[in-house]
Amino acid sequence: MQKPITVIDLGSNRIVAATAGIGKKGGVTLLAMENLHSRGINEGEITDISKAVEDISLITGKLKEKCGRKPKNVFVTTRSADIEVRPSRGMIPLSKTSREITRNDVRRSSELASMVRLSLDRAIVQKIVRNFRIDENAAEVKNPVGLYGMRLEVESFIVTANRSKIQNITKCIDHAGFLLGGVYLSSIASAESVLDSKEKEKGVLLLDIGEALTEGLIFKNDMLKNFCAIRKGARAVYDGNRHVDKPGLTALLLDTLAALPNGASAFSSVVLTGGGALLDGVIEEAEKVFKLPVKIGLAKNQNQSLNSQDAIIHAPTIGLITHIANDYKASQIHTSPFLRTLHNLQHIYETYF
Repeated sequence: MQKPITVIDLGSNRIVAATAGIGKKGGVTLLAMENLHSRGINEGEITDISKAVEDISLITGKLKEKCGRKPKNVFVTTRSADIEVRPSRGMIPLSKTSREITRNDVRRSSELASMVRLSLDRAIVQKIVRNFRIDENAAEVKNPVGLYGMRLEVESFIVTANRSKIQNITKCIDHAGFLLGGVYLSSIASAESVLDSKEKEKGVLLLDIGEALTEGLIFKNDMLKNFCAIRKGARAVYDGNRHVDKPGLTALLLDTLAALPNGASAFSSVVLTGGGALLDGVIEEAEKVFKLPVKIGLAKNQNQSLNSQDAIIHAPTIGLITHIANDYKASQIHTSPFLRTLHNLQHIYETYF
């Protein structure tokens, strides 16, 4: 039996939602997708609790009609100009002599990296592992599980947002009758569905152009390297007749380029996503500004084909579903109580003897 999962993306002025079934081996089957204009959200912020709750109830009701299942837990992706992404490090000793690194070691080091000092008005939204280092080795390691070492260090990004924003989202989900499974950054979720490993290895800029906010994520060596956001989006490039104003579009892209650390030197291609990826002439203008190959990022699902519009607007929901499915698949390897007990005994022996 498949594990149902529902993800809601709270955009600048639109709510997008999807329900999928996750199999025991991590396979994903999309069961339903919906989107609607929101009356209680503006620029990614909850502006009217009652209307936002009504919209969440409406869109989840439509999902239920399509797939026959009412969600219990829902996960949310969001965007906001006040999002901050800061680097962090954590290091744990493993043992006096070299031993095999386990998933529990990775979890402990990641938890330590997330123990950062925050002001009272900030809350951690997401933790993103960049890379690991073992002992004194300067080489970056993507997955240390199974390798040997005496010390494990992790470099992470900690995504934080205004605490009131997270509380408002939690309240909306709760009043709609659901449990909040977690809040994630929309553009990072999109990266899971629209970028492939070759692009992230070679170096790519994911440009998520929303209605009122544009976010840029730089990947290199298959790891997130930098993040930026500007309070300007597709809304700023329309003229009075809702036609695309080319100078306005060029200005938006130039402002984004100026906000990127080291300009365009850290990546070799650009992938566009978000509603702004549907703007007329955006690919041509982006190629002129960045002087690099540019394409529109389409969400990929192995089991189903999507039309271009759904593949763009559902990039965050499908991306987060993919991320959750991968985590679920990895967790199933360690669900046996016998194996957990054996692993704990082995950890105690290797640590103290």
